Amino acid sequence: AGLAAGAGLALAAAAFPARAIGGAAVGLPDVVELTPDNFAKQVEVPGTTFVEFYAPWCPFCQRLEPIWNELPNRLKEKGVDTKIARMNVDTYVDYGERFGVTGFPTLMLFKDGRPVGQKTGLTDMNTLMKYAGYRESGPLAGLAGAGSEMNLVLSGEQAQSAADELNELRRMINGEVDGDKASALAHIDAVERLFAKRAL
Repeated sequence: AGLAAGAGLALAAAAFPARAIGGAAVGLPDVVELTPDNFAKQVEVPGTTFVEFYAPWCPFCQRLEPIWNELPNRLKEKGVDTKIARMNVDTYVDYGERFGVTGFPTLMLFKDGRPVGQKTGLTDMNTLMKYAGYRESGPLAGLAGAGSEMNLVLSGEQAQSAADELNELRRMINGEVDGDKASALAHIDAVERLFAKRAL
């Protein structure tokens, strides 16, 4: 039984090759491997950077790896100037916490150093291309990738603004402050504007 289990583990290792050897990630030169030493220089800069936060042991991350490694080439072919990067948040746990990573892989789009969209889980090349900024043209282009959206990432200031608007609305409903239907609707409209851009 022990020999069969060992053979099963060897087969699993062959099917899902490790992303890291001794803590050092193995990837292609077009995918930037992020560390605390280069994160700010690679991500917190003008432009667009698409980051995969991964764990080497995650089978979904392992399945995404060949697609992620091919993504920079596909984007270049289409003239899309989005940097592709990844970070092992099993090693750099504080970065996972900083960006709210709760599942793997977490894909996060940064524009000018600020996270603007995220998606957790395995996805395909066409969807990744869309997230990274490629837009097809033609009469059927709008149908491609329909229903695949990244979740909007709000800044602390935007989240606080939404909370303030909702709190004011709550106070009006509870009779703590004066307000009419038009005032209440204005607060709802303000919150809706913050959440209006749901898809990237």
